[in-house]
Formats: sequence, C-alpha cells, structure tokens
Amino acid sequence: MKRFIRSTGGKITLFIAFVISTVIFMGSALGIFLYFESGIDWYTLPEELCLESALEDNLYSYGDTIMYHNVYGRNTAYDFDYEITDKFGKVISSTSGINDGNIKKYSVSFAVVKDKDGRITDYMPENMGSILYNNPEYYTVTLAPKSGTAANYEVSRISLIVHYAYMFRYVIYAVTFVSLLLMILTFMGLIEGSGRRNRTEEIVVTPLCKVPFDLLLVCCCGGLLFGIAVADQYLRDLELVFAGVALVLIGAVCGLSLCMIAATNIKRKMFIKNTLVYMVCNLIWKLIRGFVRSLCKIPFIWRTTFIVAALSAAELFIIIVSDGNQEVFVIFWLILKLITVPFILYFAYTLKKLEESGKQLASGNLSYKTDTKGMLFDLKNHGENLNSIANGMTRAVEERLKSERMKTELITNVSHDIKTPLTSIINYASLIGNELKDKGDEKLAEYSEVLVRQSESLKRLIEDLVEASKASTGNLDVALAPCDASIFISQASGEYEEKLKKANLTLITKEPSEELYIMADGRRMWRIFDNLMNNICKYALPGTRVYLSLSRFSDRALITFKNTSKEELDMTEEELMERFTRGDSSRHTEGNGLGLSIARSLAELQNGQLRLALDGDLFKAILSFPLVADPAPDKTLNVTPEEKEEKSEPAPEAESVNEEKENG
Repeated sequence: MKRFIRSTGGKITLFIAFVISTVIFMGSALGIFLYFESGIDWYTLPEELCLESALEDNLYSYGDTIMYHNVYGRNTAYDFDYEITDKFGKVISSTSGINDGNIKKYSVSFAVVKDKDGRITDYMPENMGSILYNNPEYYTVTLAPKSGTAANYEVSRISLIVHYAYMFRYVIYAVTFVSLLLMILTFMGLIEGSGRRNRTEEIVVTPLCKVPFDLLLVCCCGGLLFGIAVADQYLRDLELVFAGVALVLIGAVCGLSLCMIAATNIKRKMFIKNTLVYMVCNLIWKLIRGFVRSLCKIPFIWRTTFIVAALSAAELFIIIVSDGNQEVFVIFWLILKLITVPFILYFAYTLKKLEESGKQLASGNLSYKTDTKGMLFDLKNHGENLNSIANGMTRAVEERLKSERMKTELITNVSHDIKTPLTSIINYASLIGNELKDKGDEKLAEYSEVLVRQSESLKRLIEDLVEASKASTGNLDVALAPCDASIFISQASGEYEEKLKKANLTLITKEPSEELYIMADGRRMWRIFDNLMNNICKYALPGTRVYLSLSRFSDRALITFKNTSKEELDMTEEELMERFTRGDSSRHTEGNGLGLSIARSLAELQNGQLRLALDGDLFKAILSFPLVADPAPDKTLNVTPEEKEEKSEPAPEAESVNEEKENG
C-alpha cells in the first residue's frame, strides 16, 4: 500500500478519487440540508403530496394571478388552463383546455370576501383567510400547465427534482457517509505520499513547493472569489449550477494541492520559512542585524560619536520643523530624554559592575564571575572577556601546580627510591656473573648477563626520565655561547660512522659554504644530536640513505635530519613528540620513547625549536636556532662531547651512582 501511495499512478488515482468524493459529499450534504430546509415531510407523505408541497409557492403565485384577473374582470393569456369553482363545485370561470384528461392538474384554495351585492372585494390564500376574515367563502383554482410554456417547464423541473429527491431520501445518508469516508482516506493517502517517492526516503521538492505558501493561498482564494463574483453577475439558472459545480471542483483541486504542498514543506521542515511573510520579516531582521553588526565593528568612541551626532541632527531638524512651535519642541525634548537618560544610567551601572569585576581579579579572587545578564554589545563582550581571563588564569594555575607537583614527585621519589637499589642490583648481578664464570657455570653466567643488561636498560630509562622532567621544567643549567653549527654536523658524522655502518645506513651530510653561528650549550646540543641520531639508527630502513644538512633560512639556522622509516608511521607529529611514544609499535627494539621529548625540551631551553614532519614513510626532524654574529675565535667552544664530559662536573645523580658502585 505504501508503494502504491508513493507511486505516480497511485497519486493520480487518489487525486481523482478525492475530487470525485468531495463533489459527491458536498452535493449530498447540500441535499440533506435542502431536505430539512424545504419543510416537507419526505418520510411520511406520498410523493404526490410532497410534489404539491414543493409546488405550493409557484401554484399560489399562478393562482393569485388568475384570481386577480377574474376579480377585476381582465382577460389575458395564461401559461395555464384553469377552472375556478366555489365550495359547492359550481364553476365560476374556466378555460376549455382544463377538461383534457391527459393533463396533470393541481389545485389551490383561496379565501374570498364579498360585499352585500355578492361581488368579491378581497381574496388571499386559504390558510391566511381563515385567520384574517370571519366566515369567508372558499374558491378552488384548478391549474393545468400548457405544454411548451415556461410554467410547464418550471413545474416539470420541480417535479423531476422532487421525484429523485423522494427516490433517494434514504440512500443520500449512506452516500454522504461513504463519500466522506473516501474523501478522508484519499486525503490522508495523498498527504502521506506528498514529497515521497518509491525506493527513497528523501523529500522530493516540486517547483510549486518553492513558491511562498501564503502567496499560493492568496492567489487560489482570490481566484475562487473572482469566479464566484463572475458567476453571480453573469450566469443564471442552469448555467449558475454548472458554474457552481466547476467552482467546487476547482476549489477542491486547489485546496488539495495547497494541502499537499504544505505537507511536503512540513516534512522538509520548511513550512514557516517558505512563506512570504517569513521571508519579508527575515529580510528586515537581517537588515537590522547587519546594521547593528556594522555599527558594532566601528570603534566604540567613533560609534558613540555617531550616535550623539545622529541625536543632535534629529534635535536640530525638529527645531527647524517646529518653527517656533514650543509644544512640538517640548514633546520631542521629552522623547529624547526618555531615550537617552535610561541608556546613560544603564551604561553607568554596567561600568560599575565591570569595575568591581576588575578589582576582584586584580586582588587575586579568580573565582569571581561577572554577571553579564542584561549587558549589551561591547559591555557584554568586555564582561565575558573578564570571565574568560579568570577561567584561563585559574586553569593555568591549576595545571602549573599539578605539573610542578608531578615533576617534583617524579624527580625526588623515582630518582632516589629506584636508582639507589637498582645500582646495587647491577653491581651484585655483575659479581654473581663473575663468580659463576670462574666456577665454569656458563648457563647461570648467561642468566646473570641478561639480568645486568636489563638492569642497565632500566637505569638508562630512569636517567632519561629524570632528565626529561628537568628539561621540561627548566631545571637544567644551560651555558649558552656562540657555536659554529657545522661542527655538530661533523661530530655526528664521525661519532656515528660505525653505528650507521652496522645498521646498513649511508649518511649524507650537507653544509653551507658560510659559517652559521648559533647560541647553544655544546653539551646540551650534543645530547639533542645524540637522541636524534640514535633514533635514526634504531628506526631507519636498512639499505637506505640518511640525510643530515645545515642551511640558512632568513635569520635562522636549520639543521635537518631525514630518513626512511622501516615501520609504518600511523601517528601524527604531535603524538610522536609525546613521552613514551615510539615509532616501533611492536616495541621489540631498544628505547623508551623519551628521546624526542628530551630533545625538544633541550632545544627550547636554548631558545630553539624542534619540529617533526611526516610524508608517508619519510621522517624529518628540523632543528631551528636564531643566528648570531660571527664571534671571535674560541677553540674551547667546539670540543667533543667526551671532552665536555671530562671538563664538566658530574651531576648529583651521577655522584650517588658512583658512590653506590664503590660501596657495592
């Protein structure tokens, strides 16, 4: 059934059925109304009496004409043959055709009043004469309409109507009910199928659905009213009936079409928006909103100046127009003050609230919230900005405190509570391995070596973790000095030559012809290179080339590390920068995922930047440092990391480790 309703053939069938059922229902409903309006007892009287009751007004009219002409002695031609008899059956007047037995005859009675000479002085219908006159005489007028006359046509038409009305006096109720039911069902089917088609749930929009609905409604109603006016003005009798039927059909079609269009627009949630009233109101609202927004874009001072100038111009215009009329000027002055005074008071009150909010924030009360309810335009924006400042400062303080607390706990608890016993584990595991080797137990000695190796790995993890925490909190000492950036390229090439060869990687370096100097700490800088080169050795695809280049970009030196990853890089640059994130998702290689995080923190401590770029399997790390002027030659600046380590004092953690080794 649903497919039938949504199909084109089904909609046409339902549409035709609705129009036909609507016409039948309206006709039958009108017939029922006329049954009761006629005053005829259709359900108890025989058809002949019903016909006489229906013809009563016409017959009395014709009989009145005949009585009038006979009373006043006028001879004229009638559409009827007639016979006038008194109450005793005596013929008073008649025509010859009344005796034709094949003609249908109709009778009406009149009450007459006579003078003392027996002449008729007045007459009226029987039912009225019995009330108005005392002892009137009654005359019966028998009428027989002549063939081909207007009266005969009228009587035949009424007889035909009465005949069918009498025939369908019971059936009409069933017809009305069935047609009403069919009209409702077809209407519901058409409404359900409006805007729908088979095999799709999307709303199908017809061109009429895009026309404003209220415009269609006005056009349809106007057209129907015009048709009714034309029919009433120029059509008569049977033509008017046909015009009425045509108007009913047109009205049913237009009404149903409007309902289907409305149903389609409701389904696509565009009923209100698809009206001319809404479009006009929306256009006016957009113009007002656009004007207000344009006004808000103007700086506050200029906006205030514009408003004051507009009010002043209006005041000057009224003064000129009033032409000395004090009443007009006073009225305008009162209106102007009624507008400006509340605005000034509102502005002062709002500024007082904003001032109080600023004082609370300045005193450190970050929980204070500015009540922006009732504020408008820039004042509301300013209040929301103050609330945003308070929220931002609160979040920043909380995050900073949380971060500092976590880092402090990490440095104090982890470094001292784990490194100390771990050093003892390493020392004693090494002693056990040596003893087992001396005794010739190779199997247990191998287990001991595994224990030492894993303990050393855990120790490196702890040291990296401590260094990462210190670097991110800025607790590392950094001695910045001008350095030639190309030295680090040469040192990395030399230091990692053997390790790269073992990993089956080919290093290609590129240095500019000019010397590029940056402010850096040689020891911290080498740690950055060490972490990045270690990552390359671990994660680069064997048999590929590794590129290490130095270049100049504007006023910055760029150091770029490029390699092809042997694992699929299914993460973003930011995810790789996070702590404990590794490019090796299977985690079967050495490493703890802290190298890039430490490198970025160390670069930022030296006023530099480290960013990553991924392009498929191509991994690129870019170090960026500000360039400085060429310093005086200083051979102590470009020393090897080993020399730096020897010259620098050991960190507190390193001293504690050495002491543990000695004690172990």
